Amino acid sequence: MLWTLVFAPIILFLLWDILRPDPPPVDGVYRLPGRCYYLKKYSFFLLLWLRKNRSQKRSVKGHVTEDHVSRGYGMSTSDPLQLEQCHDLEDDPHALDSAYFAGFGKDGTRIALRVARRHGREAEVWVLLEVPGLGFYQHPVHPDTCFYNTDGVSFTAGGVKLQLLEPLRRWKVSFSGMLRHGLCNTLDAKPDKYAHVKMTFIWEAVCDPFNFDVDLEMTSLADGIAKEKWSREFWSRLQRMHQTHYEQWGEMWGKICIEGHEERNVRLKSIRDHSFGVRDWRLFYRYMVHYIFVEETGIMAMVSVVSQPVNMSHIKPGYLVYANGETVGVSSNNLKIWDHTRSKEPDNNYSFSFTAGGEQFHVEVEGGSTPVLYHHADRGSKIFERFCKYKVNGEKAIGLVEFHYRNPEGPPYATLEKSVPLLSEPELTDTDREMVNLTLDFRTKSCGSSLLVGGKGAQLALLTSIQDKINAVVPRGFCVTLSAFEKQVQEQNELDRSIQVLTAAVRSKDFSNLPGICSDVVEQFASLSICSSVHAAILSQLLETFEDGYQNVMLAVRSSAADEDHGDASSAGQMETYLGVKGQAEVFEAVRKCWASAYSYQAVEYRRQHGQPIKTCVGVVIQEMVQSEIAGVMFTHDPVTANQNIMVIDAAYGLGEVVVSGKTVPDTIRVEHPWEGELKIIEKSVGAKSLQVNASDSGHGVQEVTVHKDSADTCCLTDLQIVHLCHIGIKIEQYYGNARDIEWAIKSDTVYILQARPITTLDQETDEELVHEFDTPVVSDSERLIQGNIGEMMPGCVTPLTMTTFARAINDATSMYITNMGGNYHVRNTNRFVQACCGQLFLNLTIIGQHSLSSLIGQKEAMEMNLVGAVLDDHKLSMIMTYGRKPKSLLLRIYHFIKCLKHDNEASRVADLWAEKLDHYSVGQNCDNASDLYQAIDSQLPDYYDVWTTTLVKSARSGIWGQVVMGIVSGGKPEWTVDNYADVALLLSKCGGVYSAEVPTAMQDLAKSIFNNGIAEDFLTMTNKECVQFLTSEECPQEVRHKYGTFIKRHGHRCIREAEFITKSWKREPENLIHILKTILKTKAYEHEQQEGISIKETMSKLKSPVSFFGRFLLKKFIVHKACKAVGEREWGKSTAIKMVDKFKEAYWKLAELMVLEGRLPEVELLFFLTQEEIGKLIQTRSAKLIAKSVRRRKIFHLQEEIQFPKMTVGIPVPIKKDDQQNERKTKFTFKGMPVSQGSVKGHARVVLSLEEANKIQKGEILIVCYTDVGWSPYFPLISGLVTEMGGLISHGAVVAREYGLPCIVNVPQATHLIQSGDLVHIDCSLGLIHKLEDQTVENQDIVGEE
Repeated sequence: MLWTLVFAPIILFLLWDILRPDPPPVDGVYRLPGRCYYLKKYSFFLLLWLRKNRSQKRSVKGHVTEDHVSRGYGMSTSDPLQLEQCHDLEDDPHALDSAYFAGFGKDGTRIALRVARRHGREAEVWVLLEVPGLGFYQHPVHPDTCFYNTDGVSFTAGGVKLQLLEPLRRWKVSFSGMLRHGLCNTLDAKPDKYAHVKMTFIWEAVCDPFNFDVDLEMTSLADGIAKEKWSREFWSRLQRMHQTHYEQWGEMWGKICIEGHEERNVRLKSIRDHSFGVRDWRLFYRYMVHYIFVEETGIMAMVSVVSQPVNMSHIKPGYLVYANGETVGVSSNNLKIWDHTRSKEPDNNYSFSFTAGGEQFHVEVEGGSTPVLYHHADRGSKIFERFCKYKVNGEKAIGLVEFHYRNPEGPPYATLEKSVPLLSEPELTDTDREMVNLTLDFRTKSCGSSLLVGGKGAQLALLTSIQDKINAVVPRGFCVTLSAFEKQVQEQNELDRSIQVLTAAVRSKDFSNLPGICSDVVEQFASLSICSSVHAAILSQLLETFEDGYQNVMLAVRSSAADEDHGDASSAGQMETYLGVKGQAEVFEAVRKCWASAYSYQAVEYRRQHGQPIKTCVGVVIQEMVQSEIAGVMFTHDPVTANQNIMVIDAAYGLGEVVVSGKTVPDTIRVEHPWEGELKIIEKSVGAKSLQVNASDSGHGVQEVTVHKDSADTCCLTDLQIVHLCHIGIKIEQYYGNARDIEWAIKSDTVYILQARPITTLDQETDEELVHEFDTPVVSDSERLIQGNIGEMMPGCVTPLTMTTFARAINDATSMYITNMGGNYHVRNTNRFVQACCGQLFLNLTIIGQHSLSSLIGQKEAMEMNLVGAVLDDHKLSMIMTYGRKPKSLLLRIYHFIKCLKHDNEASRVADLWAEKLDHYSVGQNCDNASDLYQAIDSQLPDYYDVWTTTLVKSARSGIWGQVVMGIVSGGKPEWTVDNYADVALLLSKCGGVYSAEVPTAMQDLAKSIFNNGIAEDFLTMTNKECVQFLTSEECPQEVRHKYGTFIKRHGHRCIREAEFITKSWKREPENLIHILKTILKTKAYEHEQQEGISIKETMSKLKSPVSFFGRFLLKKFIVHKACKAVGEREWGKSTAIKMVDKFKEAYWKLAELMVLEGRLPEVELLFFLTQEEIGKLIQTRSAKLIAKSVRRRKIFHLQEEIQFPKMTVGIPVPIKKDDQQNERKTKFTFKGMPVSQGSVKGHARVVLSLEEANKIQKGEILIVCYTDVGWSPYFPLISGLVTEMGGLISHGAVVAREYGLPCIVNVPQATHLIQSGDLVHIDCSLGLIHKLEDQTVENQDIVGEE
């Protein structure tokens, strides 16, 4: 009976579900739940869940596949690079690979850019821009979107370039070209007002991607599938027409430059997507997709309805991202697409609701500018890209809504355009590789390979293959191959030995002798005869190419290096060209000189500075010289502004040598090349052209001739010639698919093409872009960013290598720790906890607060005290909590707390194991080449992350115990008084034996030993290097030698800025330690005796706070001991982490030296100005661009170091202006900070901004600094008090000051700017005040620093 009651309703429900009729589709399109809906929905839900679970397990096990068949609902690759890379297009006519970026600012700036790669070198391009006060700009081809002759391999088309910098983290987004001013949605009568617009942005993620294959709310997908009629064909279509699509929110920052207007710096909230697979736009009937950013709370959402009748006629995908990065699916929305899209244009204003993360959101939509875009040659797809204002639950929001309409009425394109075949180097067959051709004619297909003939020769061969199609002539010629060069070197042993000597000189950094060695190699190449086999091959090829009269043909003989004229660096002008060569004797001489020019000092130094191999092979181009009347160069894009719609021609009389060598001022012509319409000459600048180079009257060589004034004063090209040249340039660019730098010549109205290399300077970053290169976004302007805590650990500017390893390690460690405490989702692909601006690091207090307050023991006041050293009244709890989901239930938080305790114990155990392991740990110790060592470092980086994770646990534990002490001292009150701080500092002064205090004590002990052994005077006269040698030699007294060795063994991994990879530890560079020892000896700081600690009983008697009897009992018997132990563990844990850092420092410095030895880097220091990923790419590709970038980064690094920020900022950090600091200085005033030690002292201030200035400290002065780390240790015995801008109760300065009994106040903003060295100051730790005195009084002074 019971079972009947249970199963009867279920059976009846299933019968009803199976037998009920299918309702008619709405508007004949949108299917509604019908027969078997629930049965299909829950069956598919179960299958989807099983598939997703299996895919996740495979991903965890590392089973990753690139096969597109393995993609689909419920499964996808988890590898970031596989997701983000440009994908090979599938074997389907509608295959695509699409990247889209949209951004919107509070000021009304809006942008949408898209490039979708298609078969046949075609692409769909969107460029939409709205600028407040200036209006709307769009691509001149719009509303059409089809583009042709793309490079076929990147997201580059129509002036747009979308460049991946780091998978799922950073992209570079840029556009340069002409845009139409004014919104145009018609196919005719388009506005004719244009402006050159250049936009460059860095896009950075603020959350993980939402992958619709695996992250879509399963109930939503099951609902969409269940409405359809199932059949074998239905499932086949789903698989065959599938596209992987993921979206990610972030921020775009950069510049917009519009012709005739001031450039604008903008920060835009941004959504991007990436789709790859199959998409025929015409299969969508309708869709509406809302992208929403809520300004106040930072909530980001996508809510949509999609109708694709052949697959799913009515599905409602969506998601919501909280400001903390946590993403939840949209479980439902009440949008009825048919109500908003029945008319020819979608509704402008409407409202809807949706549910996500258990919360209800009501959205009001107010439409704005709405450009229209068509897809396909029949214009069968119509997009309405509407920028909007929203209100979400009454709060302002910005974004856009994208509508799609199937558009069967077209009209189709009047004429269909097709791309020309891509001109690229041929793939070499095994036969090509095995054959040793010493010469190759331009007409030979394999001559188009730079691997055989070098860069210049390969380009001429490729141009020869299309000369009939571009209406120009490539002068006949051939290449002496790289194999011929190798043959010459092999058979002339002296050459091989000389090259080896040269290579050895570069490796040994014998730069002073390098010019002489290069000169010797050049002389040998030029003087030694060409070996017989190469000699015969050249003679034979001369006859074949130029026939019997070759002796009378005037030739140009040019070098063609293996690494020349490619996209990374052109190497232009580094090697020789010989003109007017006639007769075989001159040809052979010119060939030898071309070979020799590859080893000139200029060419060798170029290769060394660009990380290219010193030993290189050189081909030689032998080509008929055009005795031109006019010649020059043509850039198909403006090389300065990168404007794709401007072509630039430099022209002069005679041979082009006069232009490329800069011997005269040529005519410069600028031509507008609009996306639609005719070429237009917009500027002619007539140069002096006082000189021209012609073939010599003797018939051999060339001569310089003065140009007659009448000719010099007129443009050497007619308008017809200019337009003809430009049409040729356009065709050449179409074949290559990118911008070209073309050398040309004209003789008797025939245009000759002499070279066409890529323009390598179009994407170069500005200095300002490099300064902000690694900036991270804030989601809302309410976020608090602080430099305290992390600024103490890593002050100032950090190198790119440290930025992308250390900063990421601390970020991930913080995220995982807080998540384990019961905080929210761990965001993997963005730094939300540790952020950066201008190369400096910050902690995001708001994000940390939101996560930690979701845990059982999280308290806003305690969190702020630990990280800032003060309670921030304006950092409202209500605002913090909007940054994530509603707090978990009490039971769930208790569960996470217990789980966290277990995790903490495990992490502490692992930390102790690492402390033991590190004595014998090494990174790539046995690697003897750069590639192997890099792989070793990369594979062991998880260990580096692991140590920082366990270190953070120990650091957090000390903070929790400090919080417990404060809770008892304050009686549990949320407001903490100065007495409370002072009492906690007094109690923590019982932390004897803290590792950080060992360092200065050990230094003093070593210095004292040097003095006691009577060698101090000699020690001070030696150089630092001599001191190091002395301390490890038999001449050094055994006691001193032993103490030095013990110090290095225990503390040698420490140094200033010790987490920075470029900074060598005392063990690696002991000269820095010697400098400190000398300071201790000079100031006799070794005589300082540490104060003996007072008993716990005495300590308790000195407490000013009214602590209860039970509280005193707990403090005395248990809690103070535990808190002090935690402080000690924190300092020891940090030492362990720094020891691991030192292991990796050693590996990175070794890697840098190997890369210099292998010729991959010109200087070891440059390695630290590359990211971890860039180092790997450089080893793999020898990218000259990466080396140039590292050089520029190092240059601007010193500018970044001078930038100073406030201790705390709201929103994007803004640097402090020095003038503002000067104006804030007063004659007398009082600072307020956090007392972390006991006592009171009056004395003269010593303001020290860097450790290099520390030698100015005099005994008895009060030290005013930004922070202290272990490098400041020897100066504690000298000073009488300490004030720091950063820090808290357990910061380094606080811990060591308590050990030395020094009055110390931390968390004093701008102390180093408002106090000057020599000022009389008074520190009063009982009140937490620092008085700047005019005389001996302290009354009636302004208090600075009150929160």
